[in-house]
Amino acid sequence: ETGKLKRGLRTPEKDYVKPILEALVELGGKAEVRTVLDRVYQKMKSVLNEYDIQHLPSDPKQKRWENTAQWARITMINKGLLKADSPRGLWEITKEGEIYIINLSKTADSK
Repeated sequence: ETGKLKRGLRTPEKDYVKPILEALVELGGKAEVRTVLDRVYQKMKSVLNEYDIQHLPSDPKQKRWENTAQWARITMINKGLLKADSPRGLWEITKEGEIYIINLSKTADSK
């Protein structure tokens, strides 16, 4: 398969926010990319679909869900949930990210 995937086929970027933040909290607030992605995969494997687990046509070494998670990270940095100045290869939660995940958990618990 080549070309861009049709809209709506992959799991949306927003669905990665909670698993990424949870993984970082569980890992002590920061961790190497591969460690975070492995943890995120464990949290999301029941949600990921056939398109998510395909390798990217542009990079046969990377699966689509990993690429989406990395785009989610950039969005989360822009929203202040992850640190922008973390060393290369390291993902790090901010205080805002910690508050956000606590509030998300409270909202889920009250439903």
